Amino acid sequence: MEVSMVVVTRQRPVRAVVIDDTRDIRDLLSIVLTRSGMEVVGQAGDGQAGIDVVREERPDVVLLDLAMPVMDGIEALPVIRELVPEARIIVLSAFSGPVREQVLASGADGYLEKGTPLKAIVEYLEAQVGD
Repeated sequence: MEVSMVVVTRQRPVRAVVIDDTRDIRDLLSIVLTRSGMEVVGQAGDGQAGIDVVREERPDVVLLDLAMPVMDGIEALPVIRELVPEARIIVLSAFSGPVREQVLASGADGYLEKGTPLKAIVEYLEAQVGD
């Protein structure tokens, strides 16, 4: 009797978009996510540009800052949720306290404070997408 093992692997890498008004943070997160095996398909420096990238790319994961020019993350969040209801939207912000509950109630799947170690961010995202 022959026994075979079936290993289920993801057909494609997790596709991510990073939305933050600080270029260095966007670049750093993009490098870390890419090295962890994800594909960063877009970046944006404000909420409106982030909506545009999400609309075009349809990512699996969105990392979203809150305090940004043009349109902040709190305004962009429900629009992004509507565009990609199946995506995991993780807010990454320096704000804490009641803001966390507000963004979770507005449709975010998770909340991480800026300053969280990069390894912990990657592990959190991997757990969110079931990888």
